[in-house]
Amino acid sequence: MGKGMISETARYALENPSSIREIMSVVTDFKKHPEKYPRPLIYLGGGWPQDPPPPILRTAAKEIIEDDHTWIESSRYGTTRGQPDFIAGIINYENFIFGRKIYEEEVIVGSGSTELTAAFMLTILDPGSEVILTCPGYLNYPRQIQTETLLRCKIKRWTVLKNHTFNPDFDELQDLISDKTRMLILCTPGNPDGQVYTDDMLNAINDIAEEKNIWVMIDVAYRAFIYEDYPKYFSRERRENEIWMCTLSKEFRVPGWRMAYALANEELIKAVETVEQARILCPNRMAQEILTRVLQDNTRLKTVKEYYETGKEKYKKVAQYTAEELRNNIPDLGILEPKGGFYVFFDASKYEKDSKRLCSDLLGEYQVALAPGVDFGMEGWIRLSFAPIVEEPETLKEGLNRMKEYFSKKK
Repeated sequence: MGKGMISETARYALENPSSIREIMSVVTDFKKHPEKYPRPLIYLGGGWPQDPPPPILRTAAKEIIEDDHTWIESSRYGTTRGQPDFIAGIINYENFIFGRKIYEEEVIVGSGSTELTAAFMLTILDPGSEVILTCPGYLNYPRQIQTETLLRCKIKRWTVLKNHTFNPDFDELQDLISDKTRMLILCTPGNPDGQVYTDDMLNAINDIAEEKNIWVMIDVAYRAFIYEDYPKYFSRERRENEIWMCTLSKEFRVPGWRMAYALANEELIKAVETVEQARILCPNRMAQEILTRVLQDNTRLKTVKEYYETGKEKYKKVAQYTAEELRNNIPDLGILEPKGGFYVFFDASKYEKDSKRLCSDLLGEYQVALAPGVDFGMEGWIRLSFAPIVEEPETLKEGLNRMKEYFSKKK
């Protein structure tokens, strides 16, 4: 295939592959050919939960499948914005779980938050537009922006982590915004840093954004995994310039279902809907029908809420254990104490400044897969995800022991 046979955007994607997706190819190879590796692979790279979904989802799925009418209906096309009953369920879910009042006209459903985020990018950004991302920040946002806008947007980075402390500088944010800036994207709890914006922080961000007339997209993929009390902004009504990106993938432990929704300004929602008509036609109808049976039933949601509380404590315990083991057994790591989510983010630059090289060596020599910080905007840092082994304490312990051996040898 000649160079001219693929687009400039595709060439960009080939030259900038996702490290997580590349690591997954190693995981797949290990599952097929474990004999090729000197010891079992320990995967601490990806950010998806391995504990099972709440049992009530299986009950709801059986109800759909075993009834002829609902089975046939759920196999058909749905509406682009999402099924009305599902949206009503989302409204009830937000109120029951988070104590938040939302409105039908501000909701749109998508095929996962990755897809839905891309739809908002296409709706908001023009050639030459600027997007501000946090540093560190989710590794897929830059690739999404470039692929969705055909390499025609500029990305700026707002540093929120300084001297191993989560400390956003709002003067710096003010200076980054120009007349071409359209959007700021942030994640709370953060990926990869596990930090949670306080109410004062988010209010300050919104005040700046409203004054400068830009959108603030708030990615809350890990909101069910905040280790302490929820900030108040999870239960207040949406501010006018906010876009809330909510995914059920991690909350319900169903990332393969590709089910998310966003909350935003009514006119923006209408514009995204028309973009989605051309992109996906409609989100997964079957998943919506199953989830509707849970989201509209407060008795079932009570079991979900209990499931979230149990899960939060489980993830908190593993997070604290992981951070403590790293701190006590491997000197000279700059460890950021996680406040929520699936990750422990640490500075390993005293051992190796090239984070991709460190991760490659650790994978090749010790069969432990981590994610390099450079992909999140922080060279020298490493992201460890305990989500894949949250219910396998011995596997986590073995992985940390191998890391200790690696770093001891490297020092």
